[in-house]
Amino acid sequence: MKNQINCLSLFSCAGMAETYLQEVNIKVVLANELIKDRCNFYKHLYPETEMLCGDIKNINLRSELIKKGIQYKVDFIIATPPCQGMSRHGRRDCKDPRNQLIYYAIDVIMKVRPNFVLIENVPKQLSTYINYNNKDILIPDYIKLNLEKYYKINQNTIFNCADYGIPQSRKRSIFCMAKKS
Repeated sequence: MKNQINCLSLFSCAGMAETYLQEVNIKVVLANELIKDRCNFYKHLYPETEMLCGDIKNINLRSELIKKGIQYKVDFIIATPPCQGMSRHGRRDCKDPRNQLIYYAIDVIMKVRPNFVLIENVPKQLSTYINYNNKDILIPDYIKLNLEKYYKINQNTIFNCADYGIPQSRKRSIFCMAKKS
């Protein structure tokens, strides 16, 4: 059996993104979600995963995520921030504070330093601006600015679920990263 990869899930909701990870020897050992009902449902589905329920913007909670991520030897982080501020079904409000949550995910990634990272969202993520150092910057540029020095990042980030055996045409923006050697 291959070595198990320990994973941290950020913005985990009910854990749908991690449904089949166990089949490829990835174990989610730590997760974070804001909404208590979702945290409880996640714990019901994944009782072996430690769930830290609360706001990733909270420095104490984020510090605990980082500490435990290092302690659990997390080697893969999956981050699926909320899309409502940029989704075609949402408000498409570039000032929506949920668009800024990528900051906190990047902070955790930079401090835990796993070998692998996956950031998933709607395709509109590619053309959504956030404010960084009093300047507007596209989310993909922010990701690259902070992580490209340490990680190889895929260039083509748009994937259609229908191309991978899912009976639905649903495009997603997925940044896959592997630590540079």
